[in-house]
Amino acid sequence: MAAGQTKKPAGTAAHAKNRPHVPVVESDNWTFRPTVLVRRGSSQGTGTIIASLDGETLVLTAAHVIRGHGPISVELHRYNLGIEHQPSVPGKWPRQVVVEPVASDTFADLAILRLRDMVALPFVARLGPEDAEPASNAGLTSVGIDLGSKLSSWNTQLVEVLWFELNDSGTDRPFLVTARIPEHGRSGGGLFDTNGTLVGVCVGHAELVKGKRMGVFSSVENVRQLLRGHELTSVIERSEARQARLARNADTSGRRLTRPSRSVVTPTEATHEAGIP
Repeated sequence: MAAGQTKKPAGTAAHAKNRPHVPVVESDNWTFRPTVLVRRGSSQGTGTIIASLDGETLVLTAAHVIRGHGPISVELHRYNLGIEHQPSVPGKWPRQVVVEPVASDTFADLAILRLRDMVALPFVARLGPEDAEPASNAGLTSVGIDLGSKLSSWNTQLVEVLWFELNDSGTDRPFLVTARIPEHGRSGGGLFDTNGTLVGVCVGHAELVKGKRMGVFSSVENVRQLLRGHELTSVIERSEARQARLARNADTSGRRLTRPSRSVVTPTEATHEAGIP
């Protein structure tokens, strides 16, 4: 797919109506399937499932998406569970699940939400290592729910990794700057490298070069730091071990695992008040 081209997820809800037999692309299992809608009050954005165990699932999003008041919920679709092609699934879909905030870093514009009292979800994004920044001009893929209703991805190039002070936050943090500008509602969505590994989180766009706005994504280094600071690293490790066991079991049985300086940044959460469903 050419740089900048938009892609809808194969085999997920975005295609199910018109193309019910489109096969699932394996990379979707690390990118589209762990992607969820996050709501709080009139604000809504995107989240990414980064760990899931029985009784505890962690969802990564942008801090500004949940800065309002009222309960926070995550919207789960059938494609998040890999059951979108089943002819009859009981219950009402999508499902609104209340979550609790467990970690937040306004300097990096990141937040982590916890979903309790649910079995482990099958699809989890893979976090990149803290010390591995993508090279300049590297091809990257942004996944998000534009305007709170359009799950899609688009390809872009990394312009550079910049350390800067986000919206007068008082401290410099690393951010990935992309050539393409994200749409409202994409805030909190994952930025993935060509291996389907999460390397950043959408937080908005900014005029980092005079006359030219670019996308801004909080680096996975910030994510790893937030996890350590709130003693959540062990949850990630146990979830990764679970995914590895599932992969080994699938290989053994012959089945494939169906799982991918200072600047004012304009956040890209969506809002019900703008007429968004």
